[in-house]
Amino acid sequence: MNVPFSRRTLISPGKAREIAQACRAAEVGVAVFANPLTKHQRAVLGGMFGCFVISGEDLFALGR
Repeated sequence: MNVPFSRRTLISPGKAREIAQACRAAEVGVAVFANPLTKHQRAVLGGMFGCFVISGEDLFALGR
């Protein structure tokens, strides 16, 4: 936890790269974050991960 979180991605740059590699290797279709994400964070992470990125609150909104 030495590297600060990025406002662009909500996670550290190294962790974002690690998750992106895992998502691409596993051909993930959707990555879900428990934390709320801004529209910009979803777009940046989606581009990095190669899949849709949503937050837990997005899932809650779908269930209404």
